Amino acid sequence: MRRNQTKADMLLKELRVIPKLIKELERDMTSSQSVLSSPQWSDMKVQGGIKQTQTDKNINNIIKGEYYAEQIGDLDRRKGNIIQMIMQLPDITQRHVLVTTFVNCQTYDEAIDRLEMNRNTYYTIKRKAIENLNDLLNNTTIVL
Repeated sequence: MRRNQTKADMLLKELRVIPKLIKELERDMTSSQSVLSSPQWSDMKVQGGIKQTQTDKNINNIIKGEYYAEQIGDLDRRKGNIIQMIMQLPDITQRHVLVTTFVNCQTYDEAIDRLEMNRNTYYTIKRKAIENLNDLLNNTTIVL
C-alpha cells in the first residue's frame, strides 16, 4: 500500500510534470501559429453562426499564442519556486538527489545511474530528503 501523499510528494510530482506541460503548450502554440501563413483558407468563413475573416482568425491565434506564452512563463516561475524550496534543505546531497531525480530524470533508475550511487544509498537519501522537505513545507507559511 502507498502511504498518504504529503505536501513534498505533491510538490515533487508537480516538478516532474511541469516540463511536460510546457512542452505540450509550446507544441500547441507552434501548431496554431503555423496556421497564420496558411493560404488554403478562403477570406470569409462562418464559425458558430458568425462570419470571420482570415484576419480575425489570425488575431485569435496571436491572442492564443500570447496566452500560451504567459502560461509557460508561469510554469517556469513555479518550477523555479519549487527548486528554491528544495535548495533550502540543509544537506547538499539531499538537494542534489531531489533535483537530479525530479528535474533531470524521468525514472529512479535513470537518476541512480546519473548520480552514480548505490541503489540502497540513493533510496535512503531520497527518503530523508523528502521527509526534510515535507518538514520544511509544514514549518513555513509560503503559499504553494
